[in-house]
Amino acid sequence: MAFTTPEIDLEAPVSVPASGASYLDQTDATTYFANSFNAAAWAALSATEKDTALAEATRWMETLCWKGEKCDPAQPLAWPRKIDGTGCCAAVTCTTLPPALIQATAELALALHQNKTAIIGGGSSGQVIKSAQLGSMSVTYADGASSTSRYGAKAPLVLQKFPWIGDLLGECFLEGSYGNSRIIARVRS
Repeated sequence: MAFTTPEIDLEAPVSVPASGASYLDQTDATTYFANSFNAAAWAALSATEKDTALAEATRWMETLCWKGEKCDPAQPLAWPRKIDGTGCCAAVTCTTLPPALIQATAELALALHQNKTAIIGGGSSGQVIKSAQLGSMSVTYADGASSTSRYGAKAPLVLQKFPWIGDLLGECFLEGSYGNSRIIARVRS
């Protein structure tokens, strides 16, 4: 399950964790963060905090509609899945998790640990966010612009609050469109 090198290869999938509590384990998340701007923030968490963050991120990722089908209908989580490759999307097998899912889960785990009320709680309804930042990624909205314009109210809360997840997983892994956003397959000529 653990990587054999300290650097994560975002082109290579990782093995499916056996725990059933999250899409990836601490070792794989630590390897993912090893060469990132968030390495120190992840390393500062205790083992319990890492496990909790990964489980919480997975619970929120479970609210998304995924392409393909579960490898075993009785498995507790939506992943692993079998997805046929199409266009610029590679096929996904039942023995590995795609790098985009690893990245999304790890980044969401850290973001949720750093702001435990990011998805629910902590603010009045109708509050507009002027800017948001996750590590080196940030977005600032123009005065009068709504931070909820990308994903509508019918989208899963995790996409409304962390729209970059849709960027990572969109065309290859997520099923359908959510509210004001449309997941559109790219066409390469």
